[in-house]
Amino acid sequence: MKITTSFVQDQKHMTKSERFVVVQPSAVAEVLKDHGFDLVGLKSGHGSKADRLDHQTTIARYRSNDNFMTDSNLSMDIMFKIPHLTGKLEGRLGFFRGYCANQWNMGQLFETVKFAHTGNVLTELDAAIPRLVAQRQELIETIKMMQARNVTPKEIAQLAQVTAAKRLEGIENPLSVQAQDLIMPRRLEDRNIDLFSVANVLQENATRFGMRYQTQSVTNENQVITRNMITRRINENSEKAIELNASIWDAASELLKTA
Repeated sequence: MKITTSFVQDQKHMTKSERFVVVQPSAVAEVLKDHGFDLVGLKSGHGSKADRLDHQTTIARYRSNDNFMTDSNLSMDIMFKIPHLTGKLEGRLGFFRGYCANQWNMGQLFETVKFAHTGNVLTELDAAIPRLVAQRQELIETIKMMQARNVTPKEIAQLAQVTAAKRLEGIENPLSVQAQDLIMPRRLEDRNIDLFSVANVLQENATRFGMRYQTQSVTNENQVITRNMITRRINENSEKAIELNASIWDAASELLKTA
């Protein structure tokens, strides 16, 4: 894990006002450590301007050093997005699945914590961590319900379509999207048809492996060109992966409301 300059940055950018309080990401790591969470993943953006190279948003993942679910091969995580230029600090609950090294973060059905760059942010953060951790039992119960809920081929196909649409978000009019590419299990433990296993398969395939689709463009001579495309791996500590994880988790959770 590479420690970036943005992670240890404690100087405000020249565009920030006097009211702006710099939050040093490495100081956030110390707060999380006091609550029993160790830094296990880190990603910082790549600035296009020289004066912003050391002021990029960092996304860090912290893992609890206690037992989350006994004999489950799961660990409890907290993910923090820490901007230096625009936006608030944001913390989300998540977990890590050891079988496939899947890093999850929760979506809209679980509380997030957010802080503006004003006041004593680290003190506020220290007080808010227990609110995230307090959702531990709710997360455990949700996972257990997913493990007990088998899904039909039709439901698997629907979840795959939702996942494919989110994965291709930002691509204009993708054609012939092969959402079935996301359904294939890659290990014995994932061949079950319970909702938890299926969601993990979709998440792993969407972030790490290719899904086929096509794009079309028109030349100046009005000739239509069709290109065969395949998605690339996403950095699992990136903002894109965070939003994708949240969407898959929320879509899977919705199935728990149906028989």
